[in-house]
Amino acid sequence: MQAVVLYVVGDSPSIGAIERFISTQWNFASKPRVHYHTDDYFVVKFNSLEDKNEVLYSGPHTMNNRPVIIKPWAADFNFCDEVLRTIPIWFKFPNLPLNCWSMDSLSRISSGLGNPIYANACTTTMDRISFARVLIEVDITQPLPKKINVKWRH
Repeated sequence: MQAVVLYVVGDSPSIGAIERFISTQWNFASKPRVHYHTDDYFVVKFNSLEDKNEVLYSGPHTMNNRPVIIKPWAADFNFCDEVLRTIPIWFKFPNLPLNCWSMDSLSRISSGLGNPIYANACTTTMDRISFARVLIEVDITQPLPKKINVKWRH
């Protein structure tokens, strides 16, 4: 489905405020439909899968200096359990050896932190090689590892 769940941390904006946020921040997308859920979550339904993906991968987003959590909607999505337990976070991997820049290698490395979702365009095209940037869904109730050991074969 071409929808996302949206939640503003520490705030309960009105549906009008969310619609204004969407029109200014996501003006590249056709106007989506916004549905309010009673637990202060919003389901945003896009007109195309491309618009949804562009929004998911364009973050991070803030509204009134508060983080906006955006997650893909799924049929088994549980509003009470999921939104503040797992959140997508952009991670930078500085000084990553060039032989670790394949999507398979980045996915394996990112899996040490959580569920890899997306690598940004500069990473996938290797336009900037000082660091790789990957969006990873992380369980924030668990501590992050202090380091990730990377071993590769020659």
